[in-house]
Amino acid sequence: MAEAAASGDHRATLEAIRDQLAHQLERSEPAVAAQIAGQLRQTLKDLAALPPAAGGSKTDEVRARREARRSAAAAAAPASGGGGR
Repeated sequence: MAEAAASGDHRATLEAIRDQLAHQLERSEPAVAAQIAGQLRQTLKDLAALPPAAGGSKTDEVRARREARRSAAAAAAPASGGGGR
């Protein structure tokens, strides 16, 4: 969760909080379950209030960056290589 918070990505931070709260709720004593459930409920509301994530998942983002790098490298290759007389 610290990594998500340090990234500055509000959605990722809330998702990490949601996951941690859900895990804690499963393992909590009945005396604190209501408090954790309330925090989880509020976190879910906060997530629902965010605009839809642009660009899909992190995997999609990584794939797009990789493809952009490969395209740039392919475009630069003919200009920088071969026949340097």
